[in-house]
Amino acid sequence: MSLCYTLDEAAVLLGLHLNMEAPEDSVIKGVSTDTRTLRPGDLFFALNGENFRGDDFVEEAFRKGAVAAVTEGLNHSGPVFQTSSPLTALQQMAKEHRKQCPARIIGITGSCGKTTAKDMLATLLSSEYLVEKTQGNLNNDIGCPLSLFRLSRATHFGIIELGANHPGEIRMLAQLARPEEGVVTLIAPAHLEGFGTVEGVARAKSELMESLPHSGCFYVNMDDPWCRRMGEDFRGESIRFGTGGDVYLKNIDFDDDGEMVLKIHPIGTLRLPLRIRAHVSHVLLAVAVGLRHGILSFEEPLREACLLGARFQESIFQGIQILDDSYNANPTSMKAALEGLRDYPGKRKIAIVGDMYELGDTAKLLHEKIGSYAASLSLDALLALGEYGPALVARAQAEGLTEARACDSHGEAAQWLLDHAREGDVLLFKGSRGMKMESVFEQWKALVSSQQ
Repeated sequence: MSLCYTLDEAAVLLGLHLNMEAPEDSVIKGVSTDTRTLRPGDLFFALNGENFRGDDFVEEAFRKGAVAAVTEGLNHSGPVFQTSSPLTALQQMAKEHRKQCPARIIGITGSCGKTTAKDMLATLLSSEYLVEKTQGNLNNDIGCPLSLFRLSRATHFGIIELGANHPGEIRMLAQLARPEEGVVTLIAPAHLEGFGTVEGVARAKSELMESLPHSGCFYVNMDDPWCRRMGEDFRGESIRFGTGGDVYLKNIDFDDDGEMVLKIHPIGTLRLPLRIRAHVSHVLLAVAVGLRHGILSFEEPLREACLLGARFQESIFQGIQILDDSYNANPTSMKAALEGLRDYPGKRKIAIVGDMYELGDTAKLLHEKIGSYAASLSLDALLALGEYGPALVARAQAEGLTEARACDSHGEAAQWLLDHAREGDVLLFKGSRGMKMESVFEQWKALVSSQQ
């Protein structure tokens, strides 16, 4: 973060008054919402959480070198900007800061693949331009403003991820970021408790497309029917990727090292360290964006992006290949991970999966569909944890995956692995973040160690 605002300048951006005369040498070099990571020179925004008040941390922020704070209260030892909503102030200042930065913003949203697509675009464009991007998955009403503060007047591109779990959120974030280009990666049943239906998801994600200027560019995923409809509705320039698009896949194969070999129109062959076929869509998007902005060399930066952003955390334990994709899950990413397990070189393919959260009234049905899909891939074994594990397993067994088991606990799954996993097997761990599927792996390792 490379800000340089005086407190008087910050007052204008915030639309707020400082409670005291600004010290002449006070310069804001960054912003912070967390005293644990605050650095000297930061402007501290005292945001409230479910279990804490931001104002309770203001004095700590000053002790650590904050030049000022944005607070609800005035009873503090240092300079503060008082407001009824520090969050709104954070968003307001980010919006005004973005207006002062000439960077071209590419907005990314979608039900799956936002972070992977963002990282591929940023790494590719960084081969020729100065690029800033959303860090991690900080894509909500706090993370998006923080991402915008990373922009400087020298930045050429900002790759900004826009997330949402209710209607109107993407439109609001787009008003802050003001993207000139955008893409919806795909539409899938995710956050249905907030959106209701897949159609509701599509309507919400289309808010990005609707927020682009007529002089902007919308990248259309031709392999997703919802995205194709958005492309038809967009009145500006559209660049299509996927089947029948301007950039499309001609052939896919795996070489002897397990790397993906892609023949892509119009650039030719790319050899990339990818395991999941679903990521091909992100490669096509990156090529489409790169071509529009004059990128001539694709393989080296995309290889770097694949290695840096691999969602499969790969390791070997007791001669067994571990694919840890326990970061999060929805039906689409679960299918992609299971497909990646099937394609991974090895002997037996074993999936250890947990519940997918926020699926609303369709949760049971969508878990059953995952069981059906796992059976269709001819996996060797399937363990399922969580409320919908029995339904998932029952469907998998009904469709031919006989070695399927619903486990009541992480410990039970770990014991099964101790008894059944063998050298040469490939294990996938996947589930929503709250399921903590990585703990199955940790408990299994502990059981192995206890027997040695």
